[in-house]
Amino acid sequence: LKEGTWVPPSSYHTKLVRERPVGFIFNAITHGIRNMPAYGPQIPVADRWAIVSYVRALELSQDATVNEVPPELRNQLR
Repeated sequence: LKEGTWVPPSSYHTKLVRERPVGFIFNAITHGIRNMPAYGPQIPVADRWAIVSYVRALELSQDATVNEVPPELRNQLR
C-alpha cells in the first residue's frame, strides 16, 4: 500500500455499524469495501456467515447485562 492510503476499519460498536443488516457485512466480506479486498474467493460461504455471526456476538457482548445471561449460568460470571 502507498503511505497514507490506509483507512482504519469502522468500530463494530457504533450505532451505524450495529444497525447495518447482516447482509451488508456478508457483502463487504465477499466483495470488499473501500480499501478492503474481496475475500469471497478465499473464504467459503458458511465461514463468511460464521464471521458475520461472530461480529454480531462481539457487538452484543459490549452492552450485555447480567439479566441477559441464563439464570443457571449467572453464578459462573462472579
